Amino acid sequence: MLHHRFIRPLALTLATLLLASCFSTQAVGHRPSAGRGGGVSVQVFADDDSREAGQIIEGGVVGELERWDEGTWVPVFHSLDSRWTVLGLKPGKYRVRFPSRLDEEGREVRLEGKPKVVRVRADQVTEVETVLEHVPPALVAAGVVTAVVAAVLLWDWLDDHNLPKPPLPHPPPALVDAVFHVAVEAAIASDDRALPPGVTPPFVTSHFPEDGDLVAARRVRVTFTLSEPIDTKEIDPDAVRVEGERSGLIPGRVTYDPAHWWLAWEPLDDLPRDDSFTATVVSGAVEDLLGAALEEDASFEFRTTR
Repeated sequence: MLHHRFIRPLALTLATLLLASCFSTQAVGHRPSAGRGGGVSVQVFADDDSREAGQIIEGGVVGELERWDEGTWVPVFHSLDSRWTVLGLKPGKYRVRFPSRLDEEGREVRLEGKPKVVRVRADQVTEVETVLEHVPPALVAAGVVTAVVAAVLLWDWLDDHNLPKPPLPHPPPALVDAVFHVAVEAAIASDDRALPPGVTPPFVTSHFPEDGDLVAARRVRVTFTLSEPIDTKEIDPDAVRVEGERSGLIPGRVTYDPAHWWLAWEPLDDLPRDDSFTATVVSGAVEDLLGAALEEDASFEFRTTR
């Protein structure tokens, strides 16, 4: 059997040889969390070349983290970014899902990937990589898929037996991901379940479009992903404001998607062209299930094409 220090490089090398158009999500290793609890760190790549170059895909990838709790999968975290890390997780079984992407108008387009179940350990961050497209299927004839499966299974076997693994290289400064601290209890809260003191109020984890994007769509759906479910009875109709540099405040309609924890704004008419816009979730305009309100405005900017 190969020594454990060779397993991760082997698994990652072989993973680049999977089927074309095959969506793949794999746990690729662990790193210490510096005493900040368990965690999951995610990166999404368009294809194998991008992964080798360390170039993540542009935003708009619908990512979900769920925890196995009393016989069911419970949502813990949602994001529209292609790189994110969640800390403060209890040890246990989690799964990472990428069910869809957003098109240029902000509408969901289904992805055919399977969820990846990972184990979260105390004070360890489990690293997960997703590749949306792989190399040509002719490589299957060479037994590549079997080799990949064997390598991944061996890595998981080492993980199950608490055997040591090689330290992972630190990412370049330009590739540092967004780090979020969450309380698992907040994600599974209901009106009749009390939370422990100190749980944070809701906050924005990501948004679409990305900051600084040039938007060609006439009626882009501006979406903010929240850190936890919110009370639909307490959503201010003006919770999201979109204001043009030249065109001023744009009339729109605000909706909430409980499946994704999305607060979305859609314009009532086509967006003015060749203008810069600031999209803002207004502090205090939404509340979580325990009555805690968003504490600060969350804003980003985008432009429309001519």
